[in-house]
Amino acid sequence: MSNKASKGIPGKIMIVRHAEKPGPYGDKNAVYFGVDQNGSADEKSLVTLGWQRAGGLASLFAPNKPLQATASSLLEPPTAIYASDPIATKKEPSQRPFQTVSALASKLGITVDTKYKGEDFKDMVSEVLGMSKTKDVVLISWQHQDILAKAAGDDCIVAEIVAQTQSSLENLPTKPWLDDRYDMVLVLDQVKNGKYMRFTQVPQMLLAGDSSVPLK
Repeated sequence: MSNKASKGIPGKIMIVRHAEKPGPYGDKNAVYFGVDQNGSADEKSLVTLGWQRAGGLASLFAPNKPLQATASSLLEPPTAIYASDPIATKKEPSQRPFQTVSALASKLGITVDTKYKGEDFKDMVSEVLGMSKTKDVVLISWQHQDILAKAAGDDCIVAEIVAQTQSSLENLPTKPWLDDRYDMVLVLDQVKNGKYMRFTQVPQMLLAGDSSVPLK
């Protein structure tokens, strides 16, 4: 594990779980099935609710005037976007992380970097932290089980960022990302001496049922 503390790191890293996947929502009697961008059935794709969230994220991270004043000051338009490889993963070739940021990437004219498999998040984090410009803003879209640890001591994206930068952060979630939560943005910023000094959870509040309760 390399130490990035002596090198430049992005000024802000924002992390989202991919949007809604096939399953029951709302009253739990309504079961949603995955569809691709053409509307064809695909169990590895987002459901219609997920596509709605993906569209909402485009406005959340890159609001148009005069809506800019309503966006959280903690969120910024990303200069780079990473999503797990939509073709090759260890257990599931999920399209969802890429689909979740596809509308935003199109709006910003950014090509989503998808060269890392879902299980290769350590290598992805190393590349992200290798960026030398503190003005860089990185958005990561990944599977929830790899963002926060499934159990104490397990590797995950947040823990890897903390370890590689030797950051000491308060209020980090200690429990796994809840299976039914798709509505939170994790933000690491305020770089000082190559370390992140602040960790914040920003509720998306994009769809009915979204919650402002932080992940624990």
